[in-house]
Amino acid sequence: MKTSYLITEQVPSLWFPLVKKFYQEHYPSGKPNKADPIWVITEKGKILCALRLKQMAHSQLLTGMVTDPNHRHIGLGSRLIQSIHPALGEKPTYCFAFTHLVSFYNTNHFTTISAEMLPEELESRFRSYTPQGRALTPMHYIRC
Repeated sequence: MKTSYLITEQVPSLWFPLVKKFYQEHYPSGKPNKADPIWVITEKGKILCALRLKQMAHSQLLTGMVTDPNHRHIGLGSRLIQSIHPALGEKPTYCFAFTHLVSFYNTNHFTTISAEMLPEELESRFRSYTPQGRALTPMHYIRC
């Protein structure tokens, strides 16, 4: 795949039905929300990778990151995160990484933190997820 044809962009509201379909196909629990910025990598109008920045009062949560299974392990996730560094730096950004993806997020400027270090609005959310058996690690974005 030639990466020169890939486009990274924030999804305009007209694209929401396409984003919703992409999530339904590849990550059904990652429900998009029109109110939150959604960023994608596309090729010839087809979404290959997406993430959502869930807006909180004083922070944001990178959530719903997913790559089309046919395009995984070629660096699209890292490329998407790198492309949106300005948006990630607008206010404190966190993610709840699946434990097996911690090294991926470390490579992309996230650092592991304790749940107690999360803003209150995110700590309560994190603590509600973990009893459900989700192996999650709280992480904080730090751009050097």
